[in-house]
Amino acid sequence: MTKRVVLGALVSALMMVATGCTEECVDQIDCLNEKGEPGEGKRWVCVDNKCQEQDITPTPIPDAGTQTDAGTDAGTDAGTDAGTDAGTDAGTDAGTMTVGKDGPCTDSINCMGGLRCEGATGSKTCQPLHLAVTASVNSGAGPIEAVAVRAEAGAEPFELSEAAGASRFPRWNKDGSAVAFVQEATAGSPVLVSRTIPLATGQKTDFTTAAAASTEDFRHMEWEPSSSVAWTKKTGTSITGISVFDSLSATVQSASPNGGFPSWKDDQSLFYSAAGSGLLSVTLGGPSSDVGGSSGGEQPRYNRVTDFLLYLASTGSTNFSDGSQSLYKLLTLPAAGAASSNEIATVSTPTDVTGGELKSFITAHDWAPDGTYVTYVRAFYFDPDGDTAPSIICGNTGAEACGAQAGPNVYLQRIEPTTGQVSGSPVLVSENATLPSVSPDGRYVAYIQGQRLYVRGINADGTLSGDPATVLTPTTLRVQTGLGNDHRPRWQPR
Repeated sequence: MTKRVVLGALVSALMMVATGCTEECVDQIDCLNEKGEPGEGKRWVCVDNKCQEQDITPTPIPDAGTQTDAGTDAGTDAGTDAGTDAGTDAGTDAGTMTVGKDGPCTDSINCMGGLRCEGATGSKTCQPLHLAVTASVNSGAGPIEAVAVRAEAGAEPFELSEAAGASRFPRWNKDGSAVAFVQEATAGSPVLVSRTIPLATGQKTDFTTAAAASTEDFRHMEWEPSSSVAWTKKTGTSITGISVFDSLSATVQSASPNGGFPSWKDDQSLFYSAAGSGLLSVTLGGPSSDVGGSSGGEQPRYNRVTDFLLYLASTGSTNFSDGSQSLYKLLTLPAAGAASSNEIATVSTPTDVTGGELKSFITAHDWAPDGTYVTYVRAFYFDPDGDTAPSIICGNTGAEACGAQAGPNVYLQRIEPTTGQVSGSPVLVSENATLPSVSPDGRYVAYIQGQRLYVRGINADGTLSGDPATVLTPTTLRVQTGLGNDHRPRWQPR
């Protein structure tokens, strides 16, 4: 079986301008990576490309809601040229002391947004970041594979596994030099493995087998920013209990006997959610503790810059053809807990249509790494009159009752980083799309539409680039979405 997938030709590449100057930082993430956590009551700020500690005090954030809706789908017709520069606008104000694509560098802090420093010492250059997804090859006829592709038009996606069996759930380490994924060289016998990037033939490190880790699969898996890989255990239909593989000691340990959706805070501590308990935190080897004010919370995402959690909470449920579904709203909360949370987005007010109502709920949430905005999906559905017929997700087959309402839509929402509250109105990124993921420099948003991977530029103020989205995968490669966050595109850290 071939292990390469060829991407059809596109007209333009993402363009970057080289200036060749070295700097200490571009954003707060650089400061965290270079200098560690700031002092108590402080946060890192990148000022004139230098890291400075500043007191945490409220600061005004530009209103992203004044942007005219630039989110009508730039990639609906996958056959038309969606490859024009998704990042020109995002790159023009990224700083005058940054290095563009193919320019010389010594560290990723030298490189412009969307790029990282790669290569042998003395000959490193700035190159586009990779994105990793799970996809079905050969137009869906082939197996499910862990796949990576550079975030530039015309790049060639490549499969991470060299085995003939299936692979899935690729996750990056904290410096972007390796990616872990689940591989089944023998069907029914998953193994957690790692490959270095760039790939070297025959290079693979086996972390642990599913049998040795007492699980049937590695669900809700996360690696960076820790040196350890965390996942939720699966036994039959039960998915609960968090385990961790320490890549340094090559051992598996239990982080929690219950719960799921781990989100690393640092190398040794993580947040997770458990039914009936809301959000919890745990340091490996220690007891778990509740996050105050998070009752009913699910699926936490931790932000290292602002020390806030982004999470879902159910407002009720409805029945779809495949079973009951919680109807979620989206909230933020200080990681230390608080008396109350901040509502970011919630279920919509029902709209009357023939035979029922149009409604929506929130799902597929994620932070921009610097904490200044979040991205999420608003899933629309038709709720028929009466209590017998199931609800229907708009955009799916048989959703004619939704009329002109598009299916799930991807949004960006500006967030005030010191309070965790909304600022301005949400900006539509794309209709009929799902599983958004923001690049480590906050300048691009990736999402999946029609089983293809797209990237769109984000301007410095959080508005969208005026350029159309760039499609990164061909029609022969069908990106998976069915397992929610397990299938969310993952950006290579800088």
